[in-house]
Amino acid sequence: MDKSAPGNTTDGATDQTKLALDRTVLANERTYAAWIRTGLAALATGLATAKFLVDVLPVWSIRMIATVLIGFSAAAFMLAAWRYRHLHIKVSHLEVDVIPLSVVRILSFVLAFSSIIALVYVW
Repeated sequence: MDKSAPGNTTDGATDQTKLALDRTVLANERTYAAWIRTGLAALATGLATAKFLVDVLPVWSIRMIATVLIGFSAAAFMLAAWRYRHLHIKVSHLEVDVIPLSVVRILSFVLAFSSIIALVYVW
């Protein structure tokens, strides 16, 4: 029997566990990236609405649409950090490489603050 094959020894089980943890962490990072992409798309759409629909729609409706989209972008940025934190807490004590939570929080905060600045610009 080949003891070097994965799953046949304790080392193989450890390798499989480590790979599973890596996949879980990468899935968490992809989810974070998806929330950030969604927020950036909403922010860009809100700013584009405010900029390019001026002659098409009444000003009040443009501001309302832009406000909803930009407000959603700020919420998406903060939810991204919140979701990332959930799994990060569960795997932080394990020996697996993760993006530090402080980096995720700072990035999300900067993006949410940018959304608030954009909202001030719209009004």
